[in-house]
Amino acid sequence: MRRRNILGALASVPAVGLTGCTAGTTRRPRGAADDELLAAAFCYGFGLYEFGRTAQVRAGPQGGRFNQVGHVARLLDHTSRAITAPNNDTVYSSASLELSGGPVEVLVPSEPKRYFSVAFMDAFTDNFAYVGTRATRGQGGRFWVVGPQWTGAAPADVSVFRASTNDVWMLGRVLVEGPQDLDAAKALQQRISVRQVEASVRPRRFTVAATRVEDPDNFLGVVNEMLARSPGGQGQTARADRFAALGLGAGVGAASADVLAAWKDYLPRGLGALRGDSVSRELEVNGWGYPPRGVGNFGTDDRLRAAVALGGLAALGEEEAMYFQATKDSAGDALTGARSYRFRIPPGGIPADAFWSLTMYQAEPDGRFFLVENPIQRYSVGDRTPGMVKNADGSVDILIQRQAPAGPLAANWLPAAAGSIRLSLRAYLPRRELRERLWRVPPVEPVG
Repeated sequence: MRRRNILGALASVPAVGLTGCTAGTTRRPRGAADDELLAAAFCYGFGLYEFGRTAQVRAGPQGGRFNQVGHVARLLDHTSRAITAPNNDTVYSSASLELSGGPVEVLVPSEPKRYFSVAFMDAFTDNFAYVGTRATRGQGGRFWVVGPQWTGAAPADVSVFRASTNDVWMLGRVLVEGPQDLDAAKALQQRISVRQVEASVRPRRFTVAATRVEDPDNFLGVVNEMLARSPGGQGQTARADRFAALGLGAGVGAASADVLAAWKDYLPRGLGALRGDSVSRELEVNGWGYPPRGVGNFGTDDRLRAAVALGGLAALGEEEAMYFQATKDSAGDALTGARSYRFRIPPGGIPADAFWSLTMYQAEPDGRFFLVENPIQRYSVGDRTPGMVKNADGSVDILIQRQAPAGPLAANWLPAAAGSIRLSLRAYLPRRELRERLWRVPPVEPVG
């Protein structure tokens, strides 16, 4: 699965501050690369690096698992640390596609009742195609995913999705109503299949292992290989020419000692800016950060692209899902397991046509977020959580704390992390009032 990330799922929507990908704070000496261009190159390349790093994990260093689907047939929990901010709502089907040898066929079943989506993401982390409840009204079929140079013809009963890069991540999500529903969800998931049409063609392996992003040689090596794997200057690859003087680009020569020194100085600061601003937002209301517009379809917004790659690789476009993040309570204080909180959902619930969930994460020092171990193995609550107690007016109080509440409200308990907390509210198939930022997410209120 999801990103780190991935699976992933999963899924956050941060934006970064100006020091992350535009203006820096220090001008380097004459003759060396300046911070402004370095920052722009870093944010352009960071998503490619993260895509390549996670693809190497999924496909294996020799690429032996390219063009093969893997099913994660369990709900993720606190032991799931392959991707940041995993969700606990769906099972995943994931495949790293390598398209230089021709089309890859994906078979997807039809399912008119249960929410599902199969998203196709290029190497720049843009979603370019979907199959599922929203995009195809639950209808599946045969789909060929083809690269930028493919010139063939598909059979009449095949739909073609053309990618701008030869590396693609296919990520399928199937909603699970709860542990008792897992087998039924798995049955649908197992019907998603992947095969390379030209079976005799061997997918290309990676030659540069992603080891340490702070290492300039490794950062440039991985990014440049990702660009070289998709020749022709299609899509976002065409913009790499701007950064050739910094040693970034397909086929560029080795970077000079001065340029490598500039990268070595900049990379820790650039990563620090991403980590420090990973919950920045387009709009903040009631302590909740609202997703910047453009998540999952970034265009030329490389600041947002890089921030999402760090905080939740494989985020969907907001027509499919929206993600809201909170690290502060209604008073503006940092969320912590040392306190107790109430999150009141108003009558009528969250305006989403598929489902919604509120997930608890423990914040790690490196800027990533993981599910929290707890005695009842509950990692999120949502519209599918059984037995939740409603107030007289139809509202629901979710109690966020370390210890289980006494009495009937124990059914409304979301166990908290011991230290720093991040809450994520996910809304799948959000309604217009949510997409237009007209409906406000309620505050997280301290109660002890």
